[in-house]
Order: sequence, then C-alpha cells, then structure tokens
Amino acid sequence: MIAANASGIGTSSRPPCPICGTGDTTRAFVRNGYDVWRCRACGLRLLWPQPDDATLAGVYNSDYFLGDRSLEGEGHSAGLKHETARRYVKALCAYPLLSGGRRLLEIGCGVGEFLIEADAVGFVVQGLEVSPHAAAVANQRLGAERVHVGPLEKVALPSDSFDVIAFSDVIEHIRDPLAFLQRVHSLLRPGGAVLLVTPSVDSWSAVLLGRHWMEYKVEHLYYFGKRSLGAALKRAGFTEITMRANQKTLSLDYVARHFARFPVPVVGSAVCLLRAATPDGLAHRPVNVRASGLLALARKPVSSQPY
Repeated sequence: MIAANASGIGTSSRPPCPICGTGDTTRAFVRNGYDVWRCRACGLRLLWPQPDDATLAGVYNSDYFLGDRSLEGEGHSAGLKHETARRYVKALCAYPLLSGGRRLLEIGCGVGEFLIEADAVGFVVQGLEVSPHAAAVANQRLGAERVHVGPLEKVALPSDSFDVIAFSDVIEHIRDPLAFLQRVHSLLRPGGAVLLVTPSVDSWSAVLLGRHWMEYKVEHLYYFGKRSLGAALKRAGFTEITMRANQKTLSLDYVARHFARFPVPVVGSAVCLLRAATPDGLAHRPVNVRASGLLALARKPVSSQPY
C-alpha cells in the first residue's frame, strides 16, 4: 500500500499537466464523483481536484488489500502474488542494461512477495512500506529487518546507493509523480535501473471499458500510457526506456472479487455469475492475464546530467 502526501491538491479550474508542463488539458468525464482530465499533449489522465488526505486515509484502511479473510483464501491470494512477483523479477533480470550491482530497493513492498523473490536470485533487498502491519509481516517473512516504514520522501536514504529500484502499482497513487521519479533517480547509482508497473490507458481493458475501466479509483490520482510515462521518465533523467504490456497471475475467483469490490456494468456481473457457476478448484486455478498494466524498465545514465 502507498499513501499520497499532502502537497499538490489542486483548486484551479483547469489543471496543468505535471508531466509535460503544458496547460493543454481537457475534462474527459466524471468518475466516482471526481473529474478525470486528459492532457492533449502527452495523454496523461488525472483526477482534479485531487481527493484530500482525509478521503484517502479512509480508502487506505485495514481492508485495502484485496484478499480473503479465510486462511485458505489468503493462501490463494499469496500464491498469485508470488507468481506475479516472479514474473517481475524475471523481467528485471532480462533487462540487457542491468548493472552487476545487486542492491535493490522496493517502494510500496506490501508484505514482501517481490522482495522474497528478488532475494532468492541473489539481490540484497530493502523495502519501504507505509503500512506498519505489512512492513512487520514482510520483515518476518524475510527473516531480517529489511523493510522501513514510511513514504519515500520521509525516509532518509543516501543518494547513489541502489543498483535497482522497483515499484508496482505505486506511481498512480503519488501526488507529484515527476518529483517522485526524480527522487528515485537520485537514489540510484549511475547505471542503475528502475522497474515499475502501473495501470495503462493504452491497455485493451481501458479501451474496451472506457470510463467504466476498473482502474478509475479515488486513490488513483494519475493514469499513464506509454507516451506519458516515457515523457515522465525522460524528464526525471532516465534513458534506455523499454515498455511492454504487463501480465499478472490471477484466478477467476480473484477477478470476480475485484469486480464485486469495483463494479463495472455488464462485464463485472458476467464475471461474478461465471464465478458462481465454476467449481472452486477451477476458479482458483492461476492464469497469466494481460489486462490493464504497463511494465517499464529504464536506466540512470552512467554519466548522469541534472534533470
């Protein structure tokens, strides 16, 4: 889980684009009581005005992580998350410009699935997590105090200290995503790599579902595509950017519970009906799904210039 900070809540009738810096934004539609705006220049979409801290605090409660209260249900969800984490670690290791260094930081690490998988292939891992409970679980699973509690901007970390920084389903929650990426850039050693995953407005699910896309949530302040995310990474100082549609390991049961929590007309009802008619063994079977995400890898230049 990741919490947004208090800066940057907008009151202007027309928001500037925080990525490309233009004022060429237009109101696209209203979702969940908030205006969704689109930048004509880079394609970024954003909520404006942003929800205040009290509203977001109500969202990031103890039930925020989608799961099942039963031990069996929690086991199924944990297994799916580990499979997805393995895919991310594999993508990271396949990045041709990955340096030989092994110090890795994950921001918004939850209960540590990605850190465990990265540790298993030889990375020296460290994490940041705003939920004290999740951080405690992650440290217990890692067998050492490797996860610190707090948001990136409030935890003291030395510059040029990591070879890899990873964050999944985080940047869309951040009030100032460009400043966040610049901070990430400063923490990487020259030649270091960043891996990030975020919902994409270019995905087939976003195109198919339009304004009913399940990723339009109160806590998602920004919605990137390849063009806007590439622009953000370049402005933050990154080069050698690669992007591709992301895959997660899910199950019919997990997807049905997601649609029950975040309803989508017709599609959500159909999935829930299908789940009700499917035996548990089949409904819990893991499947690799390309749905809404974008996975990006980029590099801090060896001779880095100020952004």
